[in-house]
Amino acid sequence: MEASSSVATQTATAQRNRPIWLGILAVLYMLLGIVTAIPQFYYVLYYANLVTASPHANLLGQIWYWYATNVDTGALSRDSGTMAGALEDAFMLGPLYFITGLGLWQRQSWVRLMGIFTAGGALYAILYFILTYTLDHLASVTDVVTFWATTLPYLALPIWLLVTLLTRKDLFSPTPQSLPQQS
Repeated sequence: MEASSSVATQTATAQRNRPIWLGILAVLYMLLGIVTAIPQFYYVLYYANLVTASPHANLLGQIWYWYATNVDTGALSRDSGTMAGALEDAFMLGPLYFITGLGLWQRQSWVRLMGIFTAGGALYAILYFILTYTLDHLASVTDVVTFWATTLPYLALPIWLLVTLLTRKDLFSPTPQSLPQQS
């Protein structure tokens, strides 16, 4: 009984001592996981002709159609490069973002390694996306402001995460827990 109350006290103390900016970063990563994985999974289904993107489709299909007709006409294409990126986002980066957000929120020690892996994958993916669109597909972008406003946070967040994990190791160090006394 004593050990469980000690763990609960340590957890409550850790939650109270979480800096506000770290809580914001954690929530942003959890949200990023959701807004990355779900639409990209929808694209995987769209690529396989299992769902449609139109004004008469389900909610995600309507949102996808609006984005494709108002921001980036290339979003309705069915090319293998876009499919590869969608698979990566739906099944690797989206879940990594969400799990990293949970680890940041709970200030777990494992989040340092997981977060560095997540930030590296995110930086690779977004830099590849920016370079390929800048060099090849930018002509399909009809609303440049919205395109960059939805793209640049994907560049800023992994940098913020890396700086946090590399410079604030003390926030994620494991706290020693007392073991229950043997009678």
